[in-house]
Amino acid sequence: MKLSEAEEGLNKHVHDLIDICPHCGAKSHIEKQWSGSHVLANRDAEFYVVFRCKPCRRLILKTFYLRQNEYSQHENFEMKGWDEKFPAVIDDQIGNEDVAFIDENVLADYKEALKCMSIGADKAACSMFRRALQLSLVVLGANPKDDLIKQINSLASLPGDIKDWAHQIRIFGNWGAHPDRDNLKNIEATDSEEVHDFVSKFFMYTFIMPEKVKLSRIRRDEKLKGNDDSEK
Repeated sequence: MKLSEAEEGLNKHVHDLIDICPHCGAKSHIEKQWSGSHVLANRDAEFYVVFRCKPCRRLILKTFYLRQNEYSQHENFEMKGWDEKFPAVIDDQIGNEDVAFIDENVLADYKEALKCMSIGADKAACSMFRRALQLSLVVLGANPKDDLIKQINSLASLPGDIKDWAHQIRIFGNWGAHPDRDNLKNIEATDSEEVHDFVSKFFMYTFIMPEKVKLSRIRRDEKLKGNDDSEK
């Protein structure tokens, strides 16, 4: 198949799709707005297709990959299918409305870790997740001069299962500035996923849920006060 034939087929048949919108999270109808193509250095090709989500009206970029027959001197593409979607869905643990309860410096490190994770930079992701966790412990009152495990153990407010979980994550041990001591030498995607899972649930327990309980209490008190005033 030639690139022009693939482009003709795309324009003819791809007008809309049903897909998960990375903005609103809904499985929704997305409408094609624009498309273009690019031939890569290895002679493979990609189509870039911009869609608009009908419910939230925000834009989504999807890529469609075509593999060039390496034994052919002419265009001879095999359609591999949809490849990537942007913006990437990189956090399925903490909702958009919950991030307001997390310290802004901690959140900045957490978001950077998510960006690293989204492109497969797992060593960098684990390092930034660990940095976000350590900073959050300092915010909660841990000694900034202690190593990570000591900081976790020092907080009486943390339940035992959280501390036990932290001990099971191998990259938390021997926190140090030297590459041979930071346990990041052999990092895989499963490691960054495990650390992400822990850190996000840690934030939920230490930052998000306490603030939600506090706001709920305030709303209940205000409602009761309003009822009392109306009865006077």
